[in-house]
Amino acid sequence: MLSGELATLLTGRTVEFEILPFSFYEVMLYFKLNGKEWDEETMFWNYLKYGGFPLRFDYKDETAILRYVSGLYQSIISRDIIGKSVGYDKSRFRDIALYILANAGKELSVDNVVASYSKSGGRQVSPRTVYNYLDRMKKAFLIHGVGSYNLSGKAALRSREKQYAVDTGFRTVSTNTVNIETSFFLENIVYNELLTRGFSVFTGRTYRGEIDFVAVKNGKKCFIQVAYVLANEETLEREFGAYRKIADASPKYVLSLDKPDLSRNGVAHLNLLDFLLRRKDLYLT
Repeated sequence: MLSGELATLLTGRTVEFEILPFSFYEVMLYFKLNGKEWDEETMFWNYLKYGGFPLRFDYKDETAILRYVSGLYQSIISRDIIGKSVGYDKSRFRDIALYILANAGKELSVDNVVASYSKSGGRQVSPRTVYNYLDRMKKAFLIHGVGSYNLSGKAALRSREKQYAVDTGFRTVSTNTVNIETSFFLENIVYNELLTRGFSVFTGRTYRGEIDFVAVKNGKKCFIQVAYVLANEETLEREFGAYRKIADASPKYVLSLDKPDLSRNGVAHLNLLDFLLRRKDLYLT
């Protein structure tokens, strides 16, 4: 069933809980509880590429894993979305869904999706149709929409959204590659981890730029930047300098794969694996 369908039938008598695929911490627990060999760095890259759906860990061969994740994705599209939608153009929906997943984490407007689809040789599609497709993808738990948090006005604004894949394996079958250096896959992992920990998550907007995430829980918040590696002074300045114009005293973090502690100017640096495996935590104010 799609999200909300049961609530429609049983108004006032349902509570919906979203069960996410394994977090990286849960993957570690699964491996250790089942006596499987565990190497965290090797498994991290595997997890980043193929995601955390539990059954896929029964397969060792990458071709078999990819076949399983692809089959799961196609099943959701065919049965949960197209199969329940009257009048959907199957080819058009598949093309647009792949485009949205392949660009998860990037700032996409509906107008951009419409223009990109037209330029790629597809037929014309209306903004209303794209909005409808996005809604269906959310209800089928392919993507989450992430609204903006206005850091200047200190208010959540949901009118502008980024999309993140519920599982990074869906991104892999949409792109046929993993360009780790863009950080978008890493952002996706961090976003899903924050949801697993019970945070409400927004992208942060200032007058002059953007913070990757504002994480809110129990009325407290922190700010998070995600990077691949902080390889040089220019990268350090970009990631840490993003906080310079934020007067809010809430904790500020930069997460990356660097192992040395690179904290500076009151901004804490955390190794991404330490964060995902719960060896380091976030503090909120």
